[in-house]
Amino acid sequence: MNAAHESEKIGMKVVIIGGGAGGFSAATVARATGADVTLIERTDMLGGIALVAGVAMLNGMHSAIAEERALGGAVIYDLFDSIIVRRDLPVPGLGDKASFYNVSRLDAAMQRELRRRQIEFMLGRRAVNVDASGSRVEAVVLEDGTRVKGDAFIDATGSTDSPSSCHKWGWGCVECILRCPAFGPTGGIVEKMTQTYAVTDDDGRPGKIGASVLIAKESLSAELQNEIRAKGFAVIPVPQDAEPDLERASRMPANRPGSGGHVLAGQVFKENLIITDIGAFVKIIGVASPLYAGSLRKFHGLEDATIVQPAAGARGHLVSLVTMAPRDNTMKVDGFPNLFCAGVKAGPGFSIGDAVVTGDLAGYNAARCSRGQDFLELPKNLMAGAYIDLLRRNLKAAHEITHIHEIKVLQELGVYRVGDEVVKEVQRTGLPGVFKARQVS
Repeated sequence: MNAAHESEKIGMKVVIIGGGAGGFSAATVARATGADVTLIERTDMLGGIALVAGVAMLNGMHSAIAEERALGGAVIYDLFDSIIVRRDLPVPGLGDKASFYNVSRLDAAMQRELRRRQIEFMLGRRAVNVDASGSRVEAVVLEDGTRVKGDAFIDATGSTDSPSSCHKWGWGCVECILRCPAFGPTGGIVEKMTQTYAVTDDDGRPGKIGASVLIAKESLSAELQNEIRAKGFAVIPVPQDAEPDLERASRMPANRPGSGGHVLAGQVFKENLIITDIGAFVKIIGVASPLYAGSLRKFHGLEDATIVQPAAGARGHLVSLVTMAPRDNTMKVDGFPNLFCAGVKAGPGFSIGDAVVTGDLAGYNAARCSRGQDFLELPKNLMAGAYIDLLRRNLKAAHEITHIHEIKVLQELGVYRVGDEVVKEVQRTGLPGVFKARQVS
């Protein structure tokens, strides 16, 4: 079937651009509530940043995801459970119940789940333009000219701009998991239609610089491999002769004033490398990663360490949080009646949990939009509702970056709950299972 005929066949009611955690969450909820869904992904794999994240649970994420599940969402966490590598580890700085999934199995698991739910997805297809009638989006235009029509649209493409931003504000293209040289520049449709927002550092430079690096397991010493195999993680003190990369570390949002008290900025992460098992690789997390990426081989057990992601190794990382969408608390983009956003496009949060809570709500409201129904705004007595509102308020606050797994953030919002109280609060709102309840026109 040629592209022209295919474009006439498509035209599903909800069209989602971006196949990361936010887009996947939006797709599963929109489909569960009765919409036809087409998901468009620029690369040949689903997952986006989740393909290198590896962190399933830590700190306040247990409560936030328990709430999201009570609402009927968080489908991707069921996938994490099916490919879990380590569960409930007492990792210093991450709490007593940190869990990690196998990043190398995520794409296949996501594809199987979309097929099971009869969600159409298109891989290796990049959205480059928009057809609109006034402020209403009618179709997205793909690189080959295909027009994908829909009644409601969700931009879940993240908040990276293109390699030009990495060259201008970072260390050039570092060949990260987004793989722009192979699949073309990142970017969605929101930035083609309206002004977007970026976080800035103290010197006015836009964007968040990525931090963590992945290391080939086989390049660890036998002793360290055995420790990782036995415990699931390792803590390696910083040696005296390690040379910190202060310039790269200064671009970490965790080091900025007003960064939300990022959990990975604690003292333990400044004095040690924290290495965790994420399946095919091990991952160095926290602020020590950019500080010491260039001197890893001075650490005990890392004398032969080889960085495999990003491909540029210790040179640097991607620049993100430069194209965040102005939107309301229903996830609708300001000024456009049928355009929604999810994931990092929706505000300055950068965890899978952030992508899930915004993606679930975007998918739900896009499905309602396709039926001409009113949109849902989650009440602010819920963790998801209060946090979505916080992200919106932080869009124009240049330094504020938060994550829904940060207990301190949820406590300051007055919504942090644990155990049975999480489900009880959802029941009190009258919204249990709302994200999987089939809608009727």
